[in-house]
Amino acid sequence: MNSFKKGIKISLPICIGMISIGISFGLAARKAGLSIMEGTLMSMIVIAGSSQFFAIDMLSAGVSPVVIILGTFVINLRHFVMSTYIMKRLKNVPLFKKLILAYVVCDESFTMFSLSKKQEDDAAYLGGMNLMLYITWSLGSFLGCILMNFVPPKLSDALGIAIYAAFISMLMPSLMGSAKILMVVLFTAAVNTLLSTVMPNGTSIILAMLIGAFFGTMLPSDTKEQVK
Repeated sequence: MNSFKKGIKISLPICIGMISIGISFGLAARKAGLSIMEGTLMSMIVIAGSSQFFAIDMLSAGVSPVVIILGTFVINLRHFVMSTYIMKRLKNVPLFKKLILAYVVCDESFTMFSLSKKQEDDAAYLGGMNLMLYITWSLGSFLGCILMNFVPPKLSDALGIAIYAAFISMLMPSLMGSAKILMVVLFTAAVNTLLSTVMPNGTSIILAMLIGAFFGTMLPSDTKEQVK
């Protein structure tokens, strides 16, 4: 129980930012045509902010559902890596608990957990973080969906940049410490710009991500990484 409480406590500062982004998502989801229930359930089931913003942006553009599903799958591939890393610390935890914990893992809980020291009960510690972040994200999305009925149209239109803010917030820590990642981001953006002139928006984004990932594997490691 102590580890669970510690997990809740350490996640509280992150929850403040999480609920504000959740509200932005809820507003954007309603603007894209989703109902209050649909927007809230999307956050409760998917639990992946960046891919959710991507999905509703593509929905607004009339992109095919198949393309949207493929795009969110590519974006969320990082969760396989995060969950695999976390499970190494939970070797003796029952499988059903691992499945639940892995399902709710997000970028924030992964970062906090991976940087933390070993706890008395790592599963409970991660569970506390996941629970608070899950509730905060779902609640923020619900509030955003409701607020859409009261927010002026001009303000809701301005929230269209939320998807870009979400991606930038994820990239900034990596960009600050890796020239390689910066090159991959710029290359991918350039490829998407070119492809978007000859193919649908959603398709160009997915193809650009795959080409960018391949390009990244061809680059040499950063000097800092080689020293390590």
